[in-house]
Amino acid sequence: MALAMAAIAVAGSACSSTRTIKQGNEEFSVLEDKYIEALALADDGMHFEAIQAWKEVLADEPRWALAHFNLGQLYDKLDLVPEAMAEYEQAAKLDGEQPSYHLNLGTVYLRSGMPKQALEALKLATTKDPYNYIAHYDLSAAYLALKDQDNALIHADIAVDLYAKPDSKNDSGLAEGVDRDMLARMLGRQAECHILRGERDKAQQCADRIQKQCRVDLPLRLKEKLDKMPPAETPATGG
Repeated sequence: MALAMAAIAVAGSACSSTRTIKQGNEEFSVLEDKYIEALALADDGMHFEAIQAWKEVLADEPRWALAHFNLGQLYDKLDLVPEAMAEYEQAAKLDGEQPSYHLNLGTVYLRSGMPKQALEALKLATTKDPYNYIAHYDLSAAYLALKDQDNALIHADIAVDLYAKPDSKNDSGLAEGVDRDMLARMLGRQAECHILRGERDKAQQCADRIQKQCRVDLPLRLKEKLDKMPPAETPATGG
């Protein structure tokens, strides 16, 4: 994921050494040369050098939420989870209107085994961007971790509906560009929710889509869970 560059208003001439940032009702200046250097270093994959550059930007202007977010992403890429969490928290605190700040924070909370905190962050992410399938997918994981299968299923369903763009012209029934592996993971989440709710037929429908529509092998763990479920009852017929 490229480092974020949105929500920036530029002011001044090209030879200026500062860049004016508008953040909510605030306006402040940041070091332009160091800002550009930080972006370039990150784009070149020089993560440690980019981290140092962002730290220098923030040392000069610690109020800049986007800089904290970009620094958090770099820590995230290096699997430095506590450091990433701290930067995402600061970004969300400074500018709570950006859904990506809450999304990344919620995701890192999930990875850290903090489902309650993840739930709150991801609920904010879906409120501010209700069409973000990743936010709904991660929110379903937070609900599952808290043993709330009903809400987990709601958001797993939303994630699938948002992502699985239909196209009847293709054999799979999916539009070009839909990542079948990603969709298979989402359908697996749906199936898991149905299994926990004792809904074998619905779980099997998800499993069938994984195999037939996504053309992905059913995960062994999911297959074992389905096999352990009692068969669905056959509706009685009148005589």
